[in-house]
This record gives sequence, C-alpha cells and structure tokens, in this order.
Amino acid sequence: MAASISAPTRIVGIATILILIENSKSFTELWTSPRARRNSFVEFGSSTSSASDHVGNNDTSVWKALLDRFQGDFDNYNQVLHDRKKGLLPREGGGHEHIHCSLVPVSETARLAAFYFDGVPGAIFRFRLYDLIPVDESTIDTVLYTLHPELERRLRRCPDPSSWPLFFEEFGVKGRVQLLPKCDVRWSWVLDPVQHDYALDEVPNGLHAVMVHGEALVESQMMPGQKILIKDQLSLWPDELWIHDRGFDPDTMRFIYGNQRGVPYRLERVTDIALNNGRTIVQEDLAWTLGPDFRSEGEYQDKMVAVGGGSRPTK
Repeated sequence: MAASISAPTRIVGIATILILIENSKSFTELWTSPRARRNSFVEFGSSTSSASDHVGNNDTSVWKALLDRFQGDFDNYNQVLHDRKKGLLPREGGGHEHIHCSLVPVSETARLAAFYFDGVPGAIFRFRLYDLIPVDESTIDTVLYTLHPELERRLRRCPDPSSWPLFFEEFGVKGRVQLLPKCDVRWSWVLDPVQHDYALDEVPNGLHAVMVHGEALVESQMMPGQKILIKDQLSLWPDELWIHDRGFDPDTMRFIYGNQRGVPYRLERVTDIALNNGRTIVQEDLAWTLGPDFRSEGEYQDKMVAVGGGSRPTK
C-alpha cells in the first residue's frame, strides 16, 4: 500500500515548487533581456572561490567562470625574459613589452582595468572600465568604457588598487565613464580556429573572446589626435590572461602597437582581487611587479637588467 502524504506536507511541497518555478522564470528573463544592462551595473551572484584554484571546463557556466577568472593582477615578465634570451626586442624586434594588467572588481559584474609598463604602477598608460553582460547561456559581452579624466587622476594618486572601488563609487555615476563604441568583446568557451590560432595547442579549459564588430577605430590616449584601428582577441585560463591586442594606422596599416610576430601578450596571474576584500598574492615570484612596496630597489634593478632595461615606448 502506498504511503499517504499529509495535507501540511503537500502544501509545503507545492510552495517549494512554486518558488523554484518563480526563480527559474527570473533567471530566464535575465538571460533573455541582457541589453537592458548596458547602462547599469546589475549585481549577480558570483563564486567566492579563488580563480587560481578554479578548474574550468565546458561543463562550467561561462558566466561563473568569467566572473571568477576576470579579476586580479596579471604580468608577462616571464614572457619578456624568454623573448630577450632569444634576442627578441620589443616592437620591431619581434618581442614584447613588459606589461602589467590590474583588473579590480567595482561590482559583481564591472571591472576597473589599469595597464602599466615595467612593473611601475605609478606610470599607468591605460584605464578602462569593463562591464560584463550576458548575451545568452553560452556567451558574455564585455562593454568597454573610458574614465573621466578627473577620476583617472584620483585613481593614479592611490597606490592600492583595492581602494579603487571606493573612489569609483564616491565619484558619482554621472559622467564618470564614456562608452568606447564598437569595442565590445564576446566571451565563450569556443576557440575560433583562425582568430585564436595561437591557442590551438593549449589546454582546453580556456575562455576565448573576439571583437563583436571585428575591429574598431578609436583615438589614441597616448598620442592625442592619432586614430588607431584596433584588432583584438583574448584568452583566459584560471592563471593566465593572453591579450592579442594590435593597433594600426588606419591609412597605411603600419603597426602602432602590439606584437609584430602575431604572438599574444601572455600575462600570468599574480594576485586574486575580491570585491571589497583586497589582494591575495598567488605567485610570489612575480609579486615585485606590484610596485615598490613589494620589492627592494636592488631587486627591481636586477629584474630590469635581466631583460635589458625597460620596454616602455619612447614615442
């Protein structure tokens, strides 16, 4: 004889089902209306585990993996050291500049990004705001913004990026960022065999991105008045960020920046940065790239000598 179910139990069971259905409906609406978020920062839940410990694969949510990995400090010093040992100098020499990237969460879905040369965080050459927006269950767009010049100045005066979210919030919403048109990139687990040919032989748990519009024409921040045609692809593993960013003179297609052998900048994870919870160093041998507070002057000079000096462009 089948066991009977009491009325209170049935009521609780029905209530639970209704809650699950309602939550499922909200989740579906979120994914089917992603464009509503292009001008706002809606916060979603994110993983609290370290990106350095996360093992991504194609069964893992793109959204979860990107939120988990797309944060922290990354640096390509080891790539530069390898280049110099092979006689490859920056730019025309076929090698890479020494570049550091800090990705600082200012909300669950938005990242302040800063880029600097040669382990000198006091000489940032590029700020960006990246906003992550779901397109569907398998792709995520990153929308790019520049920062208000005054906000940039305030951030430059603060040596600790973990304090940047407070500066960003205190600046206020109006006018603090400006959209970079047609610079969106789209992330997925899919590796494009042409655009990501540099990663064909790499481990398969990478997230990969291409420009939504293929390329973009923007004004250079380092060379005001100079228009640059940008082509970019990215790949992101738990502990590495590869940036294949190239800029060209749109009239002559002369290289302005980027690796001229078609080899992306291979940045290794140095830290994890949690929202409002500071930095955690995960690769001690690259901690010196975080700035003077993390090294002695002698150590810094030794590192620079090993790669033949600084790599920052002089013009």
